[in-house]
Amino acid sequence: MNLPLVSCIMPTANREKYIPFAIDYFIQQNYPNKELVIIDDGKASIKDMIQADDRIRYYYYDPLGTIGIKRNVAIGLTEGDIIMHWDDDDWHAPDWISQQVNFLFTTGADITGIRHVHYFSPIMNKFWQGDAHNRNNPNSRVWLNGATLGYWKTYWKKHPFKDLQTGEDDDFIQQPGAKVFAHDYINGFVAILHAENTTIKAFENPRHKKNIRP
Repeated sequence: MNLPLVSCIMPTANREKYIPFAIDYFIQQNYPNKELVIIDDGKASIKDMIQADDRIRYYYYDPLGTIGIKRNVAIGLTEGDIIMHWDDDDWHAPDWISQQVNFLFTTGADITGIRHVHYFSPIMNKFWQGDAHNRNNPNSRVWLNGATLGYWKTYWKKHPFKDLQTGEDDDFIQQPGAKVFAHDYINGFVAILHAENTTIKAFENPRHKKNIRP
């Protein structure tokens, strides 16, 4: 089987210290046919930090707006048939892309990802497992963690992300008729907790967050 091109999208801004790790995790993937599209609308370009690799493309913009808009801009620059979210501050196992592609093919899903997520706090040197929960629509039974999404570009063309800073992934998943598959490869992904996260998890210490006072 000819492996489809997988386009990983990484919107970023002012996250310089995480970028080398995110790129390394991408390069270490055992899936051969892949690309990484980075769009940056931070205070200054980080082009000099991007490794020279034909599979990696970097674009610098003036402020674009919400994360929903950023995702749409990034996807518009991709060449693959499958899109995967590649947030700049998360860890991915070397077979993460391969596993996600397999789930899309074997289930016939439009979108795949995980519900239960491992979180790690470097400052506390501690892991947690988060429960499946849609914070924007707690009664919904259809939910995946937005950072773990993999989906066909054809689905995105019909349902681009809304202009939202939070909840854009929930809306994207819950379109009528969407076939969503939550897989169980939860050990293939870890969300890293740090001072610049936009939300505070219930098990975190607010003192570890930037510009937030307990």
